[in-house]
Amino acid sequence: MSYRICLIDDDVMVLDPTAEGLRHAGYLVLTAPGAAAGLDLIQRSGADAIVTDMNMPGTSGAQLIVEARASWPDMPIIAISGSIDANGESMLDAARALGADALLPKPFRVAQLKQALDTLLRAKAANRVV
Repeated sequence: MSYRICLIDDDVMVLDPTAEGLRHAGYLVLTAPGAAAGLDLIQRSGADAIVTDMNMPGTSGAQLIVEARASWPDMPIIAISGSIDANGESMLDAARALGADALLPKPFRVAQLKQALDTLLRAKAANRVV
């Protein structure tokens, strides 16, 4: 089974090569340039997991996590970020507090992301009632 991943990042220098790497790893990858577009895409097309940048213009990755958790409470969510806020706190700390299942600091390797996705999707599948 090919899992459908919604990859959300406003930086095409991250979005495009990450999407290509995940496709090469066997995932079906939907991409969105921002949180609002990503939520709309998931609503229309569905997804098995979300990978979102935290620092994006407009709707932030933090807001996306809150909205995704409300709509899809069991959806695996991986937050990615290279940002530190004004208080010196990592955006990834905020992502964890909001309910992200895994965190990856930028820069990361696609292999690291694939491993996190595989772990989360296996755990989700194991928890399904058959």
